[in-house]
Amino acid sequence: MDDGDFSTKSDAFLTWLQQIGTTISSKIQLADLRSRHAGRGVLATADIAEDEELFTVPRSSILTAEASSLPAEIKEQFDDQWLSLMAAMIYEYQRGSDSTWKAYFDVLPASFNTLMFWSEEELECLESSAVVKKIGKSSANESFKAKILPILQQHTDIFKTTGMSDDQLLALCHRMGSTIMAYAFDLEKPGSGSTAPRNEEDGWEEDEEETELLPKGMVPLADMLNADADRNNAKLFYEDDKVVMKSITVIKAGDEVFNDYGPLPTADVLRRYGYTTHNYAKCDVVEISLDLIKQMAAEGVKLKGPDLGERTSYLDEHGILEDGYDISHASSDPESPQFPDELCILLNTLLLPKADFDKMKQNDKLQKPALILESVRLLYTIIVRRRAEYTFNALDDGFNSLQLNAAPIDISSASHRQKQARLVVAGEKKVLQEAAAALQKMLLGTGDGNKKRKAPTDTFEEEAKAVRAQRSNGEHPSKKTKH
Repeated sequence: MDDGDFSTKSDAFLTWLQQIGTTISSKIQLADLRSRHAGRGVLATADIAEDEELFTVPRSSILTAEASSLPAEIKEQFDDQWLSLMAAMIYEYQRGSDSTWKAYFDVLPASFNTLMFWSEEELECLESSAVVKKIGKSSANESFKAKILPILQQHTDIFKTTGMSDDQLLALCHRMGSTIMAYAFDLEKPGSGSTAPRNEEDGWEEDEEETELLPKGMVPLADMLNADADRNNAKLFYEDDKVVMKSITVIKAGDEVFNDYGPLPTADVLRRYGYTTHNYAKCDVVEISLDLIKQMAAEGVKLKGPDLGERTSYLDEHGILEDGYDISHASSDPESPQFPDELCILLNTLLLPKADFDKMKQNDKLQKPALILESVRLLYTIIVRRRAEYTFNALDDGFNSLQLNAAPIDISSASHRQKQARLVVAGEKKVLQEAAAALQKMLLGTGDGNKKRKAPTDTFEEEAKAVRAQRSNGEHPSKKTKH
């Protein structure tokens, strides 16, 4: 898009905002931040005090399925809020200048760099990151084909789909679905006075608690703010008839106004929004799958199938069992432990002598989350095996220490996508190294750790390399590592 077209659409959007009753402080402006690879953003034109109103948007102008002029008989065919909003957006988009939201659609992206649109070759650069499993493109396509395409094709008097192939319709669904994922807000009820969470629930997958989720909506102008975990200085608040963006700290003239996505790992920022910044690295996690845990428990402590099944079933009944557990960076916040309580309880339970497990089950109790020594040893072995699933690349050190600009980095080319993938992977390897070091420290504290002079991370990397080498040679990973 050339500069003139970009500016013209921004001006038309601002004019439309005024027409629908949006109020905008004279201390901010919508700015062209393409030089920072950040598209549009909002800048302060004067010093802004804390708790100052930046802009307001009438609730009636928020694009929701209910607010759309999509005929009621079509809306009634959807029982999923994501799909209903998607259908409403397709309808309003196809209406062009007849739609209330025409100027709004003109400033929303027509293409995305989110993981949904990466090629298989590009996704391979993410190696063993669990984020690849979360993309859900196949399940999204199945849902679109089963629940949206038939309606679009049956109602050509409402949707302009005559002559469009299934592939073209799927592309349109993905465009609107990705727009919702990147820009929609979870809408609080009028009068709640609370801040508005943005995109806290993933799309594509149906949720058994869907009816309890907050409705989603597109809030014009609010979604023009870029996000920054460290420099977040504004939040959206709800009032009875409008939503209000307010400053939550002092903002200096010339500074950008930032919202926040919440504690998202770099991998999820890339998956959902199509870019990365260093500011979300502190939220990075590595998923340890339940399958890997059960495999290592069976190998390490000879836990037999029936006994393993009995223990996992018991933990499942008590809400402890999950498909995977996120290991994170060490934190002083007890609400965000490096090793989640559920994982610790699982390991402690798997390692209980059978008589002790039977007694615990009889008393209907759970193990405490503090890791016992045997669990520390097992978890270290699991972390080694998980690290071995990633490659060992000399570039990782460079990416770990790379000082990125605070602004998002453009990944519109393949080389940028590969770079962003390596940043995600390097961040996850760092999480594993920190986890290994923490476990080594626990073991050393008991006199049970590796007493070599090498740093714990060095021995950890060597052990993981050995496991990977054995796997590459077709051998069974070594069981000789003991700590």
